Amino acid sequence: MEKSGEHQHPPSPPQYPYVPSAAESVNTVTIDHDFNQKAGHNETYGEASADTVNVEAAIEEYHEMKKELSRISRHSVADFDKAGEEGRVSEEAFDLDQFLQGLSYEDKQAGKKPKHLGLVFKNLEVEGVGADAHTIPTVITGLLSLLQPWKYFGFGTGGSTKTILHPVSGYVKEGEMLLVLGRPGAGCTTLLRVLANMRASYTKVDGDVSYGGIDPVTFSKHYRGQVVYMEEEDIHYPTLTTKETLEFALRTKTPGNRLPDETKRVFSKKLIYMLGNMLGLTKKMDTMVGNASVRGLSGGERKRLSIAEAMTTQSSINIWDCATRGLDAASALDYVRSLRVMTDVLHKTTVSTLYQASNSIFALYDKVMLLDNGYCIYFGPVKEARPYFEELGFYCPPRKSTPDFLTGICNPLEREVKPGYNTPETPLDMQQRYLESTIYKRMMVELDDYAQKITNEKPADLFKEAVAQEHSRYAPKSHPYTVSFYQQVNALTIRQYQLLSKSYEALISRYGTVLILGFVIGSCFYKSPLTGAGAISRAGAVCFTVVCNSFVSHSELVNFMTGRPILEKHKHFAMYRPSAYYLSQVVVDVPLTVAQVLIYQLSSYFLMGLYSDAGRFFAFFIIMVWITFAMIGFFRFFGIITNSFVIANQASCLAFIVFFLYLGYFITYDAMHPWFFWLHWLDPLAYGFKALLINEMHGQVYSCEGPGNSIPFGTGYEDWSHKICTMKGGNPGENFVLGDDYLREALGFEPTWLWAPNFVMLIAIFLFFTALNMLLVEYVQVGGSGSLTKLYLPGKAPKIRTDEEERERLERQQKITEKMDTISTGTTFSWHHVNYSVPFKGGPLQLLNDVSGIVKPGHLTALMGSSGAGKTTLLDVLARRKTIGKVEGRIYLNNEALMKDFERITGYCEQMDIHQPAVTVREGMRFSAYLRQDPKVPQSEKDAYVEQIINLLEMEDIADAQIGEIENGFGISIEERKRLTIAMELVAKPQLIFLDEPTSGLDAQSSYNIVRFLRKLADAGWPVLCTIHQPSAILFEHFDHLLLLVRGGRTAYYGEIGHGAKTMIDYFESNGGPKCAPEANPAEYILEVVGAGTAAAVNNTSTQNWADVWMSSKEAKALEDELETIHNTANMNPSRKALTYAAPFWTQLYLVHKRLSLVYWRSSGYNLGRFITVVSISLFLGFTFWKLTLTSLDMQSRLFLLFATMILGYMMIILAQPKFMQERVFFRSEYASRFYGWMPFTISTILVEIPYILFLCALYMFGIYWTAGFVNTSEACGYFYIMLVFFIFWAVSIGFVLGGLTENPYIAAILDPLVITTVIIFAGMAQTESSLPRFWSAWMYWLDPFHYVMEGFAVNELKNLPVVCNNGDLFKFAPPPNQTCGEYMADFFANGGSGYITNSNSTTQCEYCTYTTAEEYYSGTFGWDAANKWRNFGIIAAFTGFNLLVFSVLVYYKRKARR
Repeated sequence: MEKSGEHQHPPSPPQYPYVPSAAESVNTVTIDHDFNQKAGHNETYGEASADTVNVEAAIEEYHEMKKELSRISRHSVADFDKAGEEGRVSEEAFDLDQFLQGLSYEDKQAGKKPKHLGLVFKNLEVEGVGADAHTIPTVITGLLSLLQPWKYFGFGTGGSTKTILHPVSGYVKEGEMLLVLGRPGAGCTTLLRVLANMRASYTKVDGDVSYGGIDPVTFSKHYRGQVVYMEEEDIHYPTLTTKETLEFALRTKTPGNRLPDETKRVFSKKLIYMLGNMLGLTKKMDTMVGNASVRGLSGGERKRLSIAEAMTTQSSINIWDCATRGLDAASALDYVRSLRVMTDVLHKTTVSTLYQASNSIFALYDKVMLLDNGYCIYFGPVKEARPYFEELGFYCPPRKSTPDFLTGICNPLEREVKPGYNTPETPLDMQQRYLESTIYKRMMVELDDYAQKITNEKPADLFKEAVAQEHSRYAPKSHPYTVSFYQQVNALTIRQYQLLSKSYEALISRYGTVLILGFVIGSCFYKSPLTGAGAISRAGAVCFTVVCNSFVSHSELVNFMTGRPILEKHKHFAMYRPSAYYLSQVVVDVPLTVAQVLIYQLSSYFLMGLYSDAGRFFAFFIIMVWITFAMIGFFRFFGIITNSFVIANQASCLAFIVFFLYLGYFITYDAMHPWFFWLHWLDPLAYGFKALLINEMHGQVYSCEGPGNSIPFGTGYEDWSHKICTMKGGNPGENFVLGDDYLREALGFEPTWLWAPNFVMLIAIFLFFTALNMLLVEYVQVGGSGSLTKLYLPGKAPKIRTDEEERERLERQQKITEKMDTISTGTTFSWHHVNYSVPFKGGPLQLLNDVSGIVKPGHLTALMGSSGAGKTTLLDVLARRKTIGKVEGRIYLNNEALMKDFERITGYCEQMDIHQPAVTVREGMRFSAYLRQDPKVPQSEKDAYVEQIINLLEMEDIADAQIGEIENGFGISIEERKRLTIAMELVAKPQLIFLDEPTSGLDAQSSYNIVRFLRKLADAGWPVLCTIHQPSAILFEHFDHLLLLVRGGRTAYYGEIGHGAKTMIDYFESNGGPKCAPEANPAEYILEVVGAGTAAAVNNTSTQNWADVWMSSKEAKALEDELETIHNTANMNPSRKALTYAAPFWTQLYLVHKRLSLVYWRSSGYNLGRFITVVSISLFLGFTFWKLTLTSLDMQSRLFLLFATMILGYMMIILAQPKFMQERVFFRSEYASRFYGWMPFTISTILVEIPYILFLCALYMFGIYWTAGFVNTSEACGYFYIMLVFFIFWAVSIGFVLGGLTENPYIAAILDPLVITTVIIFAGMAQTESSLPRFWSAWMYWLDPFHYVMEGFAVNELKNLPVVCNNGDLFKFAPPPNQTCGEYMADFFANGGSGYITNSNSTTQCEYCTYTTAEEYYSGTFGWDAANKWRNFGIIAAFTGFNLLVFSVLVYYKRKARR
């Protein structure tokens, strides 16, 4: 151990000063400043002193924190769990460095092995699918693809391939950072994904990648979590808090080798404390993460949480893809500093891409790689990159950052060439020039030397030992997971309970639904008597008990699929096995299911009058619990085998309908068709139904006394020697039926099979689905590959341009901004004393505090501030997008109070890129232009303007590409979506433009183009207010005014920026701010001054409260005077004509319906899926009830087949609901900008379904009508079809209504079983009107649309049919002596008895058929009448109309999202 005060010399090979480990003295750490100055790590960025904040200071701060935390941990162990608890496995010495990222040098004396890996890649070449390989799917192409199933396996798919990365070589040593730069499409993300071992989405990957000597296949199998790829999008559970998110990550990543007597809890607290301080999240630990629809962290804070989560993984190699997107300049710099510290102290290997990086950020890296169109045109030291290109003849203008200069070289129009130089033009030329350079040769020598060193020293062996040491005691060493399977399940179970505790609305909906269902079913079958009729009611009650609880289980499909993207991310992080995730959900199911069944049983069991015996009561409970378990596993199976919710929903509906029909109640086992009887033995509902019914009926005795319970009955028929029970299982001469006999004779159930095989099979099915689902989720790729596939219109895929064509395109783009038209009237927009607060549990939370400002014609105003300062909130308030909270203040447009046309005449580019995914980029932009520009402008002129914007924003290659959805793996990229968001507003030609982070996630040139265009708009008279996070000095020069916010939503500065930012800088310097270095970026300077960024507290850059300084400044007084003058002269009641929408109503309706029709045509998953499901159901039903005869049993079967059509309605409700909820998201976004009104959307949503419903009903009828042998007359066929059409239309409309009631898809799915069960139960089939309690029969029966549909269908089919009983239908009994059957039954028939005797002259045995005609059957049993046939049609049409009216009201009241 070295003595205190001695220097630590930089070891070789690491290029940065060695930092001692915990075992060495850290009392004095002396840094080689001279070395780091050479490396460029102390670049100034606007601080008063260049060395106030630098890497060395950060390292020292890190070590001070480390020492303090270690001290805290040793003194606080007693306060937490004792040593050895929570899976601690060893007493080895603990070095906190290793636990922050798992990559520090371990104390040699403790015998620890370092877990460091370098990265080497040679001749890496990557190919992907060409643009012409995929076209936008439609219903027709989907149908054709079904006829070519081999294409699903990759055969005969056609299409070209595209080389994304041409052969590239490089290396990153442990302790080094590599920055990959390039314009969008250069191949940066592809390089990072391949280096992160994520290769599935590419057609070909050639070349060698070595992870410290470990090949990619081995690394993927055993060490997957040791290389982590962080994508641009932040994917988290929105209802968890920041602390809960990090605690979960640490539970799955806490190593076994910790400090002596240190529990997991202490370790977790220390790391969360450190990460919170390092990333500025300490005060946000109890804040929900949030997303677009859940209020929580700001966008920048959410990004920092993603970084913190990745830092908990202890990965050896960290790969960050544009991780500073959404961060302000100061926070971005702090983040990269954190990476630098991590890399230096812990000897990590770091690779990242960044857009719009500043010089300060750039200087923190060791090496840089520059890609252009897949070619590597530079790889080498950071400090040599700029000189290299300047030597080639490229000119870097003053104040242009080096990263912007480098990426600008890739743009022929942006790059500048020094006079007299002959520079390379194409990417291939540049690569060739680089390959000839001395830098390339030196890099390749170093690469070979490093590769040889890896071969000689074999760091992989040490790495493998270190990883094995890191595993907890019971975690298999060969697996990539740090903790054992049990610990994974435990952590996931805790997270599931946390998620449940936040979704109390869903729990209330679930249990409320179950409670109501229990009451409805219990009261419907109220006190079923122990008679023949009562036996049928009991069987019905048990059947619907099974079915309804299974309906509720269907909602689990929604829950499971919402967590899929997060599961995929954590699978890559190797946090836990996907099978552990599934098992944790099963564990959480236990208390939820027990509570669900208990609530249902207590509310229904005694109402139904089931057997009042404790043993049977608890047997009922246990069986119901296991039925629910089995069905939850069944529905989740469909959520695992596909990543499309639509397909999973349709497939599960189809399978459920099959199980529903074959459970043994609607079709008894003996009546099942020989083709399909085997389905009964695979059906979990059947085993549950049989077990429950045996539990109820076994040992019971059912009386046959009373009208209808015996044949014959009535006066003169009291002698049981000459009558028989109508209940099956009875014997002639007995006035009772044993429950066991009924089970055997009527249903084919064996009464002794309650526990085995029925109950045992339920457990077996549950275990089968649990095991199968765990295997599938573990080994089947459950999500997208992470890469995006573009889908083009047929024949519209972009061709590869020649160099000359590319130059012409860029020149065309440059000319567009020169043609900007000046608008005739400028617009002045002002806001004065704006305050905004939202309701909070501790009282109102103030998000904006007395903010004022003004934007005049020609102003391009920048809105800046740290993440969470309230920039987006202010824009939302000014753009009138807020629907929650209280807004106060004076807001005027052209000295007038805001009118109803304000949203229409302003453009607002929001941070969230919400677009209709089914249309192409050009179609979406034209839709915006047609609806929002002046209707007097000719369409050709609007089209031409759209093309101008497409050229300006470089969207020619994606103009005919479908926008798509990122989570499904198809569509345009995140960066392209940002450009489209801006384009959608620009094509509307608004009078005032708000933009929220328009350059976030864009490269420097794209950002420059957009800001330059905004400058041109401002110069032409448009006022523009724009939040901007990381502006370079050159970008910042385009802005003329600045509104600067600080935390708490307060103003720190508003006013002119001035030439060279002099006015703004003078204000801060004159009020006590530090001096701004001449070469500093003014945007970074002001953020540092006011204390933005995560390191503000540590750096102490903000020495005063700048909001208070502003309030007392003369500039604030001048602004106050100006705004007060505006207020005093403002017109509070303007009389000018204001139109809410630019386009007239019929134009809106035409365009919206046209667009929605196109959306439906391209929604092949939704509509083709419906077609396939309907055809499958109809054919299945048709063949199940193949060619029905005229027997008594087949009359009943005809009714059951018509009743099964009701289940088709269930499927339509289930599918229509999420479709509408998805379309509503896009409607709200467009309605907020007043594209069109709520009424055109409502009408279009209804109209677009009609042709599909007509076609679906035709398909259903073709599949079922003639196969089942229904009545083949024109009137009967026509009535069946039109009644079916209106019934399906009713089902779709009620699906829309249920979707319109709530925002939460899970709650919406929970409401489905409540509605469906209610309408099925009271339709008259489960319980006839006469059997229903008076409470229900008096009103609910008559309000049930299914009742009218069933009556209409039944009388239409059965009216003219005779009943011809076969031997199995006949009731046989002996007549009294010396009487024929005809004579004996004469009084029975004379008193209105139904049916007939087949052998009237027999004196030995009478054979009685229950009905003579089908009309006798339906009128006597159900009370239906053929005279009501067309009345029923009118009523179902009225019900449909009522649904549409309610739907319209819901669309109106829910037209705005809660925000």
